[in-house]
Amino acid sequence: MAQIISGMFYEFHTRRVISRPGQPVLTIEGVEIGPQISREDAVRQVRGGKDVYTFNKEDAYKLASQLFAGSPVEDAPHGEFYYPHYHPGGVHPDLDHDRPGRPRAIAGPGHVFFGERGDNFQPRAAR
Repeated sequence: MAQIISGMFYEFHTRRVISRPGQPVLTIEGVEIGPQISREDAVRQVRGGKDVYTFNKEDAYKLASQLFAGSPVEDAPHGEFYYPHYHPGGVHPDLDHDRPGRPRAIAGPGHVFFGERGDNFQPRAAR
């Protein structure tokens, strides 16, 4: 796993593809944080429907705020092993789940993930 540096941005993967180009797709789970990218690349990727990660919540908010009109919506982790994130402009992306490893939104921007796994996770009450 890459060393996470505060103030930097990283690609975010649902599963890391570790196979070489032209070979059958081989992925590993639990390695979401990918290579370090520039802030400009992070902007392009989120606008293009991909997800990015940064350690600081403030950096995530600033990035999500500059992408679309309207305030970003903070979303708590969807489980204890997931990350909190922002939806730029309040838009929840419609994802293409057929892409292994790093899905791209069919419509809307990607997510800006931040913090530690499970930060502020609250299990939903039983109905």
